[in-house]
Amino acid sequence: MKDKKKKIERSVAIQDFDRWCEDWEIDNETVNMNEDEKADFEGQKSKIVNAIMRGRMAFDIDSFKYTISEKSEKYAGQEVTISRPKGAGLMEMDKYKDRQGVHKTYAVLATMTKKQSQFFAGLDGIDVKPFLAVVTLFLAG
Repeated sequence: MKDKKKKIERSVAIQDFDRWCEDWEIDNETVNMNEDEKADFEGQKSKIVNAIMRGRMAFDIDSFKYTISEKSEKYAGQEVTISRPKGAGLMEMDKYKDRQGVHKTYAVLATMTKKQSQFFAGLDGIDVKPFLAVVTLFLAG
């Protein structure tokens, strides 16, 4: 299980996370958040920071690169670039009903990664979490 071994120091991972927030204009000032917002933000941040620490996720100028773990056997080792969506990408959510939240999220992820929505359905939950955290923080921020 070499995947669980930490490769990047927490302080460096947090710096990368903060640079990403700055570049993507995501509000990471928890002082401005109520307790529920702060808890949600910290949970999403933790998923991204942990992925960076494990060496699976790296911030590169204005995108994240995520390397799929061996847990998602079909896609193991594949590198996926996550970029900011354009307005048209966000409109993809309109194709789904309000109660189809996962479909909406995967539709946005598809535009952010240039992958099909089904790609995310085939990933192990460990690999899905960082993707969901990125889109959640972007939409909320």
